[in-house]
Amino acid sequence: MPIKGSAYRAEGNTTLRSLCANCGKSIPTEVGHAHPLDEAVEQETWGLVGVLDSKPSVFATCAVCHDAGWRPPAYAGMN
Repeated sequence: MPIKGSAYRAEGNTTLRSLCANCGKSIPTEVGHAHPLDEAVEQETWGLVGVLDSKPSVFATCAVCHDAGWRPPAYAGMN
């Protein structure tokens, strides 16, 4: 069983963290679903595409803001 907090994962390395674009909470830079071996770990970070200075940009968003419905300016969701 893998050890949670590996230096190669955001849980064990503070340099692999970002801030939520909405609330400013510290979140892991790993965007996407948890590793299959981490069954108890839920997705904490969502990369949402929006527009910043007329250019498409990815906004790191925490699960709480994502689930509450926050979306970046000119959100471009993909179905």
